[in-house]
Amino acid sequence: MGQYRLLNNKDERGFTLLDALLQLMILICFAHFFLLFFIWCSHKNNGMFNTEELQWELFSFQLQKELTYTKDFYRRTSYHIQYSSTRGNLGLKQASGELRREEGYQPLLFGVSMVNFEYANNRLNTTVKFMNGKERSREFIVPNSKE
Repeated sequence: MGQYRLLNNKDERGFTLLDALLQLMILICFAHFFLLFFIWCSHKNNGMFNTEELQWELFSFQLQKELTYTKDFYRRTSYHIQYSSTRGNLGLKQASGELRREEGYQPLLFGVSMVNFEYANNRLNTTVKFMNGKERSREFIVPNSKE
């Protein structure tokens, strides 16, 4: 009778094949989420969520908005421009690694190693080289300026 009880024990404890497969599937799902997270982080650092990209786009939007209502425009040097608008006389120039307002301390773009403004035919071509070596360029239209 003791031998019969050992072979037909209904209260068996331990891993079954089904338990092992279920845990393996859960582990694979977590591994996929882990890999997807690191892929997302690498895209975030290289894509539109990059802070330098956002700063550049905000600077471009603000400058185009201000140049739309410009009455007079002057290019003083390759790194210094002045213009007058409804907000008064404004200017931009490079100073100590920043592109900032001519008067005051309002920085518009950080981490700038070189800026070049070229103006011809009511078009302002702005080229900015950042400290990390990236270079961005954009052409702005100055519609109401007098050359």
